[in-house]
Amino acid sequence: MKICFICTGNACRSPFAECVTRRLINDEGIAGIEVYSLGTLDWGKNPRDEGMRRTAEELGYELSGETTYMTHEALMQADRIIVFENVHRDEVTRYLAYPRWERIILFDKIAFGKDTEVEDPHLQSAATYMNVARHIESGCKAIVEQLRNT
Repeated sequence: MKICFICTGNACRSPFAECVTRRLINDEGIAGIEVYSLGTLDWGKNPRDEGMRRTAEELGYELSGETTYMTHEALMQADRIIVFENVHRDEVTRYLAYPRWERIILFDKIAFGKDTEVEDPHLQSAATYMNVARHIESGCKAIVEQLRNT
C-alpha cells in the first residue's frame, strides 16, 4: 500500500505527517506500506519550513528533505491520498480521472471521523506549529492503528 500526504507547499503538514507515519509504521513493524508527501504548489525545491522542522525536533522527529510538487505519475502510485484541506482535494482531482477520486480523503476524516481541515502553521507562532504538529501526530497514530487492524 502506498499512502501520499498532500498539503499546499509540502513544507509543513504533509512532510510532518509522512515523517510521523513512517516512524510509527517502522516502530510497529508493519510491512508493505510506503509513505510519501507532495504539495499542490509548484514553488521548486526548497527546504522544509524551519518552524515545523524545529517543532518536529522538539517532538523527537527529524523533518528533512525538500519540497516536492505533485504530478500525475506520483498521484497515480498512491492507494490512499490524504489531504489537509478541501482545496487540496480540488487540486488533486485535476490530476486524476474521476474513478480514482475515491482514493482521496481528508486527514481529519480518516483520522478522527470529522470533516474538518488542519490549519496551515506556515509563518505563524511557535504555539500554532506545536498545536498543528500534535494534532497531526495524534491523527497519524489513529491512521496507523487502522492500518494495523486491516
